[in-house]
Amino acid sequence: MFRRLLFIILLVLLVGVIGLAFLTLDQAPIVTRESSKQVDNADTVKELLRQLKNSVEDRHAQQQVHISQSQFESLMGFAQRALPGFQGAVDIAPHKTLIQASMALPAPANSLYINVTAQVFPADGVDIDYVRVGSLIIPGETALNMAVWLVDKFTKSDVASTAANQITRVTMTDSQLTLDMRPLDELLAQIDVARGNISSGEDPLGDLTTDYLAYLDASPLGNSPTPQTLAKYLNLVLSRAASLSGEDDAVLHNQAALLSLAIYLGDHRISQLVGASHPTSGEIAQPRAPAVLAQRNDLAKHFTISAAIQILSQQNMTLAIGEFKELMDRAMGGSGYSFVDLAADMSGMAFGRVASEATTATQVQVLAEAHFRERDILPYIGGLPEGLSKAEFRRRYSEVDSPAYREQVADIQQRIDKLPLYRLGAQ
Repeated sequence: MFRRLLFIILLVLLVGVIGLAFLTLDQAPIVTRESSKQVDNADTVKELLRQLKNSVEDRHAQQQVHISQSQFESLMGFAQRALPGFQGAVDIAPHKTLIQASMALPAPANSLYINVTAQVFPADGVDIDYVRVGSLIIPGETALNMAVWLVDKFTKSDVASTAANQITRVTMTDSQLTLDMRPLDELLAQIDVARGNISSGEDPLGDLTTDYLAYLDASPLGNSPTPQTLAKYLNLVLSRAASLSGEDDAVLHNQAALLSLAIYLGDHRISQLVGASHPTSGEIAQPRAPAVLAQRNDLAKHFTISAAIQILSQQNMTLAIGEFKELMDRAMGGSGYSFVDLAADMSGMAFGRVASEATTATQVQVLAEAHFRERDILPYIGGLPEGLSKAEFRRRYSEVDSPAYREQVADIQQRIDKLPLYRLGAQ
């Protein structure tokens, strides 16, 4: 009798799963946008980032953020380049905004897609008409409440509840969506609570990165009054990693060493992503003089930050961030699109990869003890175009993913592949 009851329960569950899959999965994507065209207006995102930065800095005041159709399209294009299988689109109209996304399932189910559509109306607060997943239609309020409950439950905080009440009004025109919001102070506080709850307990990578950051901050290299090469910094931290680690934890020490460099030489805010602390509370650890790569501080930043992103994410994400940053720099007043910067990004990715693979981590430490030189970590950058305005970029390459653009990126990759260090994994 018990076996029969168990069989019936399992059968009902199986039928339910099959039915849910039938309702939520599709055989074709509903979004078919070309990311190369979407990111063509990436330079417009600079203004959005400026607004968000000002909102965070003025966290005790009422906020108003304007997001244009071009900015939405650019961000969706970036997501598409960073997440294989993803496509997204946002269409703004005076009376509604339609948000759509398609995600291809991984093999062996890569002929199936999850399609999501949400329709939002202008209103006081957030008015979501519905959320459709495949053929399953969920009322907007129900979908929002479910999402809020799940996020709050997972983070053991009120971060989603606070975020849901943050927007006081949504207005729309033909090409722009405007959000009126309450002061961000409470939301930012809840984000800190959520982050602390998620990362509660032991965090070996964060704690170890804190130790390496303190080591850098106290080092003669970091306190040198003259600029020092990135190669010297790599030799310093990875030699320490070699002395402190064994084969079983070489990857962990290499990652902590590189993340500490990204915080110290690249962007101090990476410490928040890693869960690392600066040596002196309330002060930012940074070198007395900037580090340089090919005699340029910007290339040292590109290299270290890309290595960190490679460690914290996937390769597609790292390259997409590098590309998107360069596309934003084509704006008036920006430094222009630089394939030299992209070469530093791609080299940092390659370094992060070989330093983080179990089969090559110890070899990287040995090479650091023998002293890396700049030509060991960055390929020849002569002849790579940089400082390209949007008009000049279009004249030469039309768009990203064009044959001419792909050929230029392939040339950079070939230069990187010729360096013995980056062939370690292949060997």
